[in-house]
Amino acid sequence: MFKKLRKLDYWIAVPYAILSMLGIVMVFSATQGTSTALSNFIKQAIFVVLGLTGAFFLYHFNLKALRQKKLLRMTMLIIIGALLVAKFIMPAVNGANGWISLGPITLQPAEFLKLAIILYFADFFDKVPWQTHLRIRNQPLFQFHVLGLPGIALVLVFIMPDNGNGLITFVIWFVLFMSSGVRRWFIAAVAAFGGLGFGFLQTILRIVNQVFGLNGSQHYTFARLTSFVDPWQPGAADASRQLLYGYYAIAHGGFLGVGLGNSLIKPYLPESNTDFIMAVMTEELGAVTTTIVLLLLLILIGRMVILGIRQRSQYYRLLLFGIAALLFIQALVNLGGVVGVLPITGVVFPFISGGGSSYIVFSAAIGLTLNIAATQKKLPDIHPADTLARKDYQ
Repeated sequence: MFKKLRKLDYWIAVPYAILSMLGIVMVFSATQGTSTALSNFIKQAIFVVLGLTGAFFLYHFNLKALRQKKLLRMTMLIIIGALLVAKFIMPAVNGANGWISLGPITLQPAEFLKLAIILYFADFFDKVPWQTHLRIRNQPLFQFHVLGLPGIALVLVFIMPDNGNGLITFVIWFVLFMSSGVRRWFIAAVAAFGGLGFGFLQTILRIVNQVFGLNGSQHYTFARLTSFVDPWQPGAADASRQLLYGYYAIAHGGFLGVGLGNSLIKPYLPESNTDFIMAVMTEELGAVTTTIVLLLLLILIGRMVILGIRQRSQYYRLLLFGIAALLFIQALVNLGGVVGVLPITGVVFPFISGGGSSYIVFSAAIGLTLNIAATQKKLPDIHPADTLARKDYQ
C-alpha cells in the first residue's frame, strides 16, 4: 500500500496540507475569547484527521468501483433522503433548513451532493458522450432517467433555501457538460444569458419586489440579494451588517495584519469561523497571507486542470475538471460574498473555514485527484531482466 506514496503528487499534497493546518489555526483564532473556541478547535482538528485519513484511503482506492450504476443511484437516493430530512424535519438555522443534527455534530447534505454530482456525470458523459448529430431535446442527457435524481436533489437544495451550494452544484454540472463535447454556440448562449441576468440583477429585484411584495423582513433570500445590491441603504442595515463588518475587518488588517488573535472586528462579525473566516484572516494576518492562501489554492486548481488536459481517459479528465471547478467556484462565491461582488450565500472557503461536511468532501476530492495523478506518473526505465525492480514498481 505504501509503495504508491512514491508517486505522490506534491503539487497537490503540499498545498492541501498547508491549507488544512492553517484552517485549524484560523478556526480557533476566529472564535478566540468565546466559550466555543476550544470545542471548535478540537472539532476542526478531528475533521482534519478524518479528512486526511479519507484522502489517504481514496488515494489507494480502485476508482473503477465508484463507477457502478447501482452505487451511483443509491448515493443519489441517500442524499435526496438526507435533504428531505433536513428540509422538513430539522429546524432552520439562519433562515435555511440545510443541516441534520446528530448530537455534537451536524451534517450538511448539500456538501456531499457536489462530489456525488461529479462522480455521477463524469461516469455518464464518459459512457454516453454528447451526440453532435442529435438535436438538444433528443440528447441522452436530457432523459428523465438521467437527470431525474440529480435534478430532484438540486431543486431540494434551492428550496431549503441554500442558493450558494445550489449555484455551485449547478456550475459543476455545467463545467462537466461543457467538457463533454457540447457545441460551442450552445455554451456561449448559456453564458451570455447568465451574464445578462447578473448584470440586470438590480432591475430584476425591483420588479420581483413590486410584483410579489417581498422585502428583507419577509423573505430570507430576498434580504440577502437586496443587501448585496446596496448594502448602505437604511432598510438593509440589519441584513448588511455581516458584509459591512467584513469590510471593516479587511480594511483594519492592511497588508501585514494586526497579529494572530488580535482581531477587533470578529466579536461583531456573524459566522466569523465559517462564512467570513477570510475577513478575519485578512485582519489578523494581512493581505499578504491571504494572497499566499489564494496562490496555494490556485496551484491546486491549476495542477488539476493540467492533469485533466493530459489524461487519455475521459472519465479521469471529467473528474479532475469537476473537482477543479468545485474548488474554484467554492472559493469564488465565498470571497465574492466577503468583498461584496456577489451576494452572501453562506458558502465556506475550501480547507480554511470551519465545518466537517465541507472539509471531508474537499479531502475526498483531493484523495481522488491524488489517485488519478499517481496513475500518470512515469515509471523509470527498467531492464527487462530486472524482475525484482519491475515487481517493486507495479
